Amino acid sequence: MLNAIWNQIVDLTIVVVLFRFMTPILLAALGGLISDIAGVINISLEGLMLLSAFTSIAVCSGTGSWALGIAAGAAVAVAVSYAIGFFSIRLKVDIIIAGFAVNIFGSGFTIFMMNKMYGQAGNYSPPDLHNIPNVNIPFLEHVPVIGKLLSGHSLMVWAAFILVAFCVALIYKTPYGVHLRAVGEAPDAAKSVGIPVRRVQYSALAWSGLFAGLAGAYLSTGMTSMFVKDMTAGTGFLALAVVLLGNRNPIGILIGSFIFGLASAVTTIVQTIPGSQYPTQFIQMIPYVVTILALVFFALRKKRRHALAV
Repeated sequence: MLNAIWNQIVDLTIVVVLFRFMTPILLAALGGLISDIAGVINISLEGLMLLSAFTSIAVCSGTGSWALGIAAGAAVAVAVSYAIGFFSIRLKVDIIIAGFAVNIFGSGFTIFMMNKMYGQAGNYSPPDLHNIPNVNIPFLEHVPVIGKLLSGHSLMVWAAFILVAFCVALIYKTPYGVHLRAVGEAPDAAKSVGIPVRRVQYSALAWSGLFAGLAGAYLSTGMTSMFVKDMTAGTGFLALAVVLLGNRNPIGILIGSFIFGLASAVTTIVQTIPGSQYPTQFIQMIPYVVTILALVFFALRKKRRHALAV
């Protein structure tokens, strides 16, 4: 088995798989970061991704346009995020409860709609789906090693890396970013100096919905060509763990997403090795074991910092 994994590393197959798995985690985690900074943590990333994934593939198969599919999926996720804001900010419903409600709703509603629209209960795979295109870089795609590292990846993979830089600029280089941090750390003080606290919180949830929507759209129209019941498989919750592991920083989140993406890539590669004697259920535990270890690491790091501060 180790030889098979080593061969996958040598021929860079693991890099391709890694980018595929880390992209939805990275996108969703960036959305969770912005809402967390504003003090309105959005734990509904899982449900938002499911709603976006189904909407995206439905619109894409109906119109033949992957761009419209992505736009529709992101729009649905943003709209639901605004609804979360209405209940939590305006009606004072606990935002954790609202988030769990969306997660439950996203799972049940997508299965219901798939059955009603396409007569399918487990998965829907439209014929001739126009997927999110891959980006082949001229002059590099045929270069050994570099070509496989940099060329041939989905457009959404590159968009995710660009959005990391965008989030760094948004949070740390703009007045809006200052407002985000002020509202998250001291909303009453922010309000006293004229910062529209509610508006900033609504916008943070909208950003969260947008990024989660992009992640969900990628799952169904980029990473695969189908919608599968509960296809997120905990990706939204992994993204929340990445927000903590990344110390609420876009660069840290990029590193955390790399770690979780690598765990998922290794899981996939091990499962596809012919004659593997390890139980499938045991192999599928790897990403979640990594999640637990990451959270333990975060807790120990936080405890150590607190001890040093005292």
